[in-house]
Amino acid sequence: MEKMNKVENSDIVRRTIFSLVNVASNKTSNDYAWSSIKKLLNELKSNYSFLEYVKIGELDELNNTKEDIIIMSKMNFIEPKDLGRAIQDLVDLYKKYLGKKAGYFFISEFKDVLGDEYHTIIKNIGVDLRIIDLQNEMHGIEYKKYKIKDDSSSNIAYLEKDE
Repeated sequence: MEKMNKVENSDIVRRTIFSLVNVASNKTSNDYAWSSIKKLLNELKSNYSFLEYVKIGELDELNNTKEDIIIMSKMNFIEPKDLGRAIQDLVDLYKKYLGKKAGYFFISEFKDVLGDEYHTIIKNIGVDLRIIDLQNEMHGIEYKKYKIKDDSSSNIAYLEKDE
């Protein structure tokens, strides 16, 4: 029987952060992408104290590599479901924070850069990128003054212009 290599939490977090920054830097500057992720990680520490184990270097010293993301080994002892919630929130907030700069295809580009293996790994710890995409689409619909109207007779929902 073949032994599966377990990917450590620190690798998952590093790959996720780097992939987010990589996609964002294609749409903004590297400095903006890195400073945004640093700000959000800092904000999320109030909900996920273990994000204290993540350090990103000073902007003027970054080489734009995965090595710019330092993760303490303590991260490897965090429960997968807790890590999953933190990553889910980070991805969602990062996309919202970037706003129109992120663009419509941000999540699909993120999945591509993340790679199939890591996409499967984060999905297995509870990160559902489809949900993030759907929530953001719904937010966009609400923002455009549309509302969702249910037709209980046919179990179909449709959009209706909010007057």
